[in-house]
Amino acid sequence: MSLPRPVSDTLVDLLKPIAQSLGDRLGATVTSYSFSEGSSGVQALRHQVKKDRRWIQAQIQFLQRQERREQELREITSVEKVRANELREEELRDRREISRLCRELMRELQAEAIKIKLSEIQIIWDRDTWFSNLSRQETEQILQQQQHRLLLLVSPAKISKDCPDSFRHNLNIELPAKLRAFLSQYYPQHSETCPVQFYGDYFKQPISDIDVERLQTILGPVPTAILYSDISDYEVNFHVGFWGMVNQTVSLVSIQPWNWEKVYEQLGADGTDEKVCLRIIRQIIVSIHKLLAGFLADLYYLTIDFNYEPQLYYLKSEFVQEWFAQEWVEPYIESLKVIQRQQRAACEVELRRLADRESRAKLQRDLLGEAERQRREKAAAEYKRQEQEVSKVKTQIWQCVYTLPGHSSFVNSIAISPDGLILASGSWDRTIKLWNLETGELTSTLTGHSDRVNSVAISSNGDILVSGSSDETIKLWNLHSGELLCTLPGHSIGVNSVAISPDGKLIASCGGSDYTIKLWHLEGGELLRTLRGHLDDVNAVVFSPDGQVLASGSSDATSKVWDVETGELQRTLSGLNLGVNSIAISPDGETLVSVRNDYTIKLRNLPTGRLMRILSNNQRRGNDVGNSSRGNAPHILRNYVGRGNSVAISPDGLTLASGSDDNTIKIWNVATGQLMTTLTGHSGTVYSVAIARDGNTLVSGSADETIKVWRRD
Repeated sequence: MSLPRPVSDTLVDLLKPIAQSLGDRLGATVTSYSFSEGSSGVQALRHQVKKDRRWIQAQIQFLQRQERREQELREITSVEKVRANELREEELRDRREISRLCRELMRELQAEAIKIKLSEIQIIWDRDTWFSNLSRQETEQILQQQQHRLLLLVSPAKISKDCPDSFRHNLNIELPAKLRAFLSQYYPQHSETCPVQFYGDYFKQPISDIDVERLQTILGPVPTAILYSDISDYEVNFHVGFWGMVNQTVSLVSIQPWNWEKVYEQLGADGTDEKVCLRIIRQIIVSIHKLLAGFLADLYYLTIDFNYEPQLYYLKSEFVQEWFAQEWVEPYIESLKVIQRQQRAACEVELRRLADRESRAKLQRDLLGEAERQRREKAAAEYKRQEQEVSKVKTQIWQCVYTLPGHSSFVNSIAISPDGLILASGSWDRTIKLWNLETGELTSTLTGHSDRVNSVAISSNGDILVSGSSDETIKLWNLHSGELLCTLPGHSIGVNSVAISPDGKLIASCGGSDYTIKLWHLEGGELLRTLRGHLDDVNAVVFSPDGQVLASGSSDATSKVWDVETGELQRTLSGLNLGVNSIAISPDGETLVSVRNDYTIKLRNLPTGRLMRILSNNQRRGNDVGNSSRGNAPHILRNYVGRGNSVAISPDGLTLASGSDDNTIKIWNVATGQLMTTLTGHSGTVYSVAIARDGNTLVSGSADETIKVWRRD
């Protein structure tokens, strides 16, 4: 028995706008592969994944293997079908591995937000009695899942007392059971391509729009979709709520009501038994939930994975039954196909750009040829001579005198007051802590930022503390009283670094998505000018000792030197296609130090841009670093392990300290490039280092949530 044509047409009219509405909202993410920098949720995560060194390397290797396969396929004859099939299987495995890496990196990026939510769960639970309707244990288990996946929840339907007993007795049994069976078969949680974690009994009673918004306060870091409905004595209202699929904001989609009573009457008029009529209507309601669940899952995985093939393409038979016609599914499949085409086209463009960039880099390396070999030989000879000269240099002895606990997350930035008495530390736990540097005692904790504190700086007179945060603001504090003086709007997605001019009149700040540097009047907080020129996130800024020059380091693989008075760009210093994490200028204003993602610390002459020295993990890495300045690098040191994250120069300009993700601090002789000593003790990446004006006190901040104070003997 098939449904009457009017009934079928009614359902098409109901379901088609849902596909269009959800497709427009969620498809907006995938149709713009550049991912808006001001966004959050999956867009921000994908933007960060694109910059991860592991992702870049995986993409390059994928392209290289893809080109090799395409070349071999062109040369294969028609009789070599077995080898052609093997190459296609290899291509499929490669694409699946890229997809797996994407989800793994996204999970890493979510880890800190999840950690914060787990620490806040008790407060949120106590603040709103509604949460007593949920399982605290299940909620924590959801947050603790070590897998990036889509969370899908279904609420019991809110059924009017005037509805038939058949609805009230059976629907809330059938709905979660059949939805669970559907998702377990086609979107299982252990899937390599489209894992969905489903809970059919998480909600103990029906929910409303406000309950979706409540739940987002706890489960915000986990991409989530929620299906819920209410049924009166004549119609059904379907609702979809979701977050983390486009951004972190809760989106609520209400669907045009479906008049089930009219369908019931039409079926009855055709002679269908009353019991069968109600059963058909219940099954249609269940099938609509399954269709929405599959569509949401496919849309989500299209947003994060250009290799993804939607499952709904192959599930027509799941829905095409005597009471559920094929044309009801078609709008959903067509919507997915449009988005998939746009997604793949955009991603192919992105891959080609990456391939072209890699090709240009390889060509540049090839063009160096014999001249580069001679440069390396000369650099190696000079390094050997310097090694002989510095063999007499006495190794510096540093002792850890204090380990300062107190932060509950990464210590991202530290600053020491000019008199050497106060230490300020900024952390991902959203606080700034002030310490007595002589005794190691915590004197105060400054709160006010609503996201991680990325940078702190202290004015030359020791009165003002400036902080920059991922909450997109800059805050000015009285260093002695801890009073918040003012808040300045910062940069989109966050403020990465702040610096105060030596005369204490200006603040420099840099951020993420707008790729700019801003100069502010410290006293009044007015924006003086905005410096533009970088092509990616600006990660660090620093003033020269005379305050006339500002240097910046960016993920676009360059450092730039600016005239502070005019805002004009004086010089661009470039190297490999890898970003700059941290920069410093020597006290005499002659040397610019930059820490790059290619495992190197570069020392350049600031007035001319000439490359003076490279401190590197090994000779191969050091030698592979190109530069656009004149002159050669007389030192390529082979002792530096792990990516550099921070750097500081002593007041006498003779010593350089660098922190890295091998959990150590290394002390270098600036004049010779000699590694003098390695300080160990941290159990996590060293994100920040600072040297006091006396030159004998060094402070380090780490991912192990501690600060260490070192003194030189």
